[in-house]
Amino acid sequence: MKNSKFFLKDTASIITGALSTFADLKTEIDNIIKSRLEKFVNSQGIVSREDFEALIDRHEKLNSEFILLKAKFENKRTSKVVSKKKK
Repeated sequence: MKNSKFFLKDTASIITGALSTFADLKTEIDNIIKSRLEKFVNSQGIVSREDFEALIDRHEKLNSEFILLKAKFENKRTSKVVSKKKK
């Protein structure tokens, strides 16, 4: 009877250790896959959505500043032309 209990305890500890090892192995495989995916994405020049949105916001801001400066330039140019015609 003692041998039977010892065998069951030993078998249970082996199974527990194996399951723990497989869980660690799964975590390690997940990390390797994430790393390789990240390397692939970086090599393709793909940007994250967050970076893309930030770039769009910056582009819109610069475009609005450009339009404003262009309008100011046109106003100054037309005012100079009008003042020259008055003389």
